[in-house]
This record gives sequence, C-alpha cells and structure tokens, in this order.
Amino acid sequence: MFSALPTTTVTGVSLYAYVAPAESIASSFGVRSERGAVLIRVEDASGSFGWGEVWSGMPASGALHRLNLLREFVAPALVGTTFQAVQPAVARLCSLTLPIIRLAGERGPVAQILGGMDTALWDLQARRMGLPLYRVLGGTQARMRCYASGLAPDTPAARLDVLRQAGYNAFKFKAGFDDARSIPLLLRQRRALAPTETMMLDANCGWDLATATQALAQLDDGDFSWIEEPLGPECSAAEWQALKARTRIPIAAGENLADIDEFVAALSWLDVIQPDVAKWGGISGVHEVGLRAVASNKRFCPHSFGTHIAAIASAHVLAATGGEFLELDVNHNPLRSTSTYGGWINNGFLSLPEAPGLGFEVDLQDIETYCRAACTVRDKA
Repeated sequence: MFSALPTTTVTGVSLYAYVAPAESIASSFGVRSERGAVLIRVEDASGSFGWGEVWSGMPASGALHRLNLLREFVAPALVGTTFQAVQPAVARLCSLTLPIIRLAGERGPVAQILGGMDTALWDLQARRMGLPLYRVLGGTQARMRCYASGLAPDTPAARLDVLRQAGYNAFKFKAGFDDARSIPLLLRQRRALAPTETMMLDANCGWDLATATQALAQLDDGDFSWIEEPLGPECSAAEWQALKARTRIPIAAGENLADIDEFVAALSWLDVIQPDVAKWGGISGVHEVGLRAVASNKRFCPHSFGTHIAAIASAHVLAATGGEFLELDVNHNPLRSTSTYGGWINNGFLSLPEAPGLGFEVDLQDIETYCRAACTVRDKA
C-alpha cells in the first residue's frame, strides 16, 4: 500500500504544550476563549525529524495533561527504538498505554497522544524519503476542495467577503444551540450565499433525537451540504438511524469516534465520515477510515480544528484517499501564527506543496509566549 519506508532509529522526542487566549467561540459546548495544543517533534539518528499534533480542545489546559502522558509513558518507550513501518511502532506504544486506559479511564487522551505520535512518525519517514507525505501514502493528486469552518450563525457579510477573497467558496456554520435565534440566522445565511457556494452546519452534539428532529424539520429546505454531529457519539445506532430517516440533510460525524469498529458501524447511518488525525488514529488510522469510506461510497471529509499541523496532515490523507472536503478552521488561533494557508487556496481548492513530509517548516518562536510546558526525551545510549 505504501512506498518502501526507511529503517529509522528514534533518538529524541520533543514535546510542547501551549495554551493561548483567543477570540471567543460559542457553540453547544459553551463559550471557549482559549486554544490549546500539544506539538510533538520526533528526531532520528540521521538528523531528520517529523511533527505531529495532539488534540487539546476543551479545556485548553488539557494540553498539560497530554504532555505529561507523553513524557512519562510514550516518549521514553519510543526513544532508542528502531522501526520501519509506522503502524507496528504505534501498536507497541498502544500496548504500553493500556494501563492508563484500564486504570484511569483515559481512553480519549491516550488516543489523542498516540494519534499525534503516529503523524509525527509519518512526517519523519516522508522527510527522510524526500517525498511529500501524500505520495508516500500512495496518492497522486495534491489538489482538494476545502471549506472555512467554525463560523457563528450571525457572521457578518463582510467577514464572508474576506474569506471569499482568501479563496473560500464553502462555509460551515455553528448550530445546535439557541435554536429560536440561530435557525432563522442560518437560513438567512444560506439564502445570502451565491448559487455556486456551499454551506454546512455543525451542531456539536447539541441536540437529542427529539430536538434534532424538530430543528432539522425547520432546516430541511435549506440545501445544506450536511449537518454535523446532530447527536452525540453516546447516542445509540437506533437513534442515529431514526434521525437519518427523518431528514433529507446528509448526516456527518466522526471526530468523536475512537475505534475502527465504531467507524465501520457508523458507515450504515453516516453520509459524511469525519475522523481527526489529532484525536484518534493519526495518519494510519484516518487513512484506513478514508479508504473504507470511499470504498463504501461515503463522503470522506476529515475533521480538523487545531493548528496548521493537524490540518495539513489531514490534507495529505485526503489527497491519498480521494476524499471530498478539507476542513480549515478560520477562527482566531494564536497557535497557528507560524503558518497560514495563504497562497495555497484558490477558488475553493487547496493545493499541497511538493516539499518533503507535511510540506512546511514549523517555527515555534512566534508562539513561545504561549508555551506552558516543554521537554525533550533523548536516547541515553
């Protein structure tokens, strides 16, 4: 499936936990005014390196906990080891972290730290090979559709014009809260878009079956590309199936699933599949889900709502699988200040560079003020 990978010996793992104040984002989860992230830099004996990102969403201070898990359990186990294929290396780390899942109930944080490590190892291998990551994964097409994500229901027209000037022609708006106010606003936003523009909705698990049914009945004539997470991942398959039967709007989800079997089961009620490389699976897991989704004639649109590292990692998986849409968070995030997507987007499409690995260099200097903890674990040999 993949290009021949070099044998690699890990000599160091550097970890950085960030928490930064940001403009408030309101959703069904509440209002958040901080952004968090853990960045991973893996080095090998040849002097090459690779970057990964660990989801640290709400609370943003969870970044510190995830760094501690990496520092105490994962990085020491990885440093000094030699690997070729990424999946077996991460599977070994997964076995070592089982006690954290069993004894502390840390399923989510463990999935996130392993996902970030998986991405870093893939970036490292691709850089060593001198190839963009999507080509190492077997892809040939570096151009993909993208959309501007995280918009409030009352986003001003002037803000959308700025995004249009940046190259976007598809937009995803928040839903699932304050329905009496937000649903009329969302319908107004849809009517104001050009016929060639696309609009999606994200309810962020804000409804139960009854309220989702009621809300989607009001939105059904809006010509929306999808409704994302109208229910929570804890809802039963029967509830998802029932909602799917009650609306014409395609149903999307996946960012809060954390097992390949969960994705396989969800293929029966989801129209749009949305795993997140920083929350579960990394490159390896999301690539597998993408291939299964495309083979099942589902729309594969990876979720991303962190820094540019996770977003562009998702783009490489999308390019390698032939999926549909790349999500790009356009909200204020100081942790993304080291890189923008400027120059990569044109007329609703993003084109990946042909540089090795993820395709860009990461400069931590601009975000140094937001670093809450950092460490490097090195091979003692």
